[in-house]
Amino acid sequence: MRIFRVCSALVVVAVLPHSAFSAIRPSFSLDYSSWHATDVVLVVTTSADGTFDVIESWKGDLHAGERVVIPELRPNANAVPISRYPKSWPFHGEVSEQIPREPVSSRMILFLTRAGEKITTDGTQKRHRWIPSDLMESMKASVIWIDEGGLYCFEQPSNPGPTVLAPSGYSEGDVRDRVAEITRIQQSITATLAIADGSERAERLKPYVLSDVLPARTSALEELGKVGPSAVRTILGMLDDPDFADEAPELVKALVQAGGDAVAAELNTRLQHDLAFWKSRAPSLSVGWWNDDSNIHAPLRERYGQTYQLVLGLEATHYSPAINTAVELCDYWRSLPQLNDPSGLNQMTDECDKLIRKLQAQ
Repeated sequence: MRIFRVCSALVVVAVLPHSAFSAIRPSFSLDYSSWHATDVVLVVTTSADGTFDVIESWKGDLHAGERVVIPELRPNANAVPISRYPKSWPFHGEVSEQIPREPVSSRMILFLTRAGEKITTDGTQKRHRWIPSDLMESMKASVIWIDEGGLYCFEQPSNPGPTVLAPSGYSEGDVRDRVAEITRIQQSITATLAIADGSERAERLKPYVLSDVLPARTSALEELGKVGPSAVRTILGMLDDPDFADEAPELVKALVQAGGDAVAAELNTRLQHDLAFWKSRAPSLSVGWWNDDSNIHAPLRERYGQTYQLVLGLEATHYSPAINTAVELCDYWRSLPQLNDPSGLNQMTDECDKLIRKLQAQ
């Protein structure tokens, strides 16, 4: 299975200082933009800045020969073509942060989201209004430039640091094929959501939770929760299946949304199991263990995420017997500095305290 990278690995980890998030800048993500774009088109530049002619449509309703106007993609007066950029990367400076001024008829791939229509200045013609497909709503991070066969996109190579234009590592064929694959997945999920029987719909969504397309996984998990009680059996089966361990925290969220108070006892049982896990594992951990394995799917990080979501799930339900589990977990967590680490892991005790107060007030 081919793994597609984004031009910058934008990974949001549960325990990071706020300042680290505040320094994150836009970076192109092929999967995210392919999923969220209504239209993906191969275009050529024209003599008018920010105006492009469609030569191929890879997703959406635009056709070859149509003109697309994107004011946000007009280069500055001092912008230069990619061919004049330094050959070594990464490099910094004002030029690297700007939209390049490519020669007329240069090719680009635009990932656009349709946002209605607007009337042109002469009042005689309607024109599509476009917004970025990028996660951080940046138009320049919703584009791939093609120059002498190489593909380029904007990324943030280091945090803190600016977003700069850089080689993408993709080929044009990679991008075309991935857009087609993601479009097929979207269409398949849309068809699945039309299934009236909730149990069948949940079972049909299940494979997408293992998709290598992150937005497909996110969509499937969200839709599982919306199915309601008929999805509970499927979600519980996934939580018990090691193949779905990477998604356990999100599956707990889906379980709570689907089952509500009816799954509170199940949440409490699973929290008791997690408490037993931490009692057996935590004494051998050192302070700062969270950073020993920086992989987002590091087993201990995932187990922490599952435990935390179980506490949040019980906060959202009404199950008085859970107070004993919450008190025991809270006391144990506070007893070990490697668990009650003030860098962020102590949020577990904060949430346990909230759960205890809620259950005491019932």
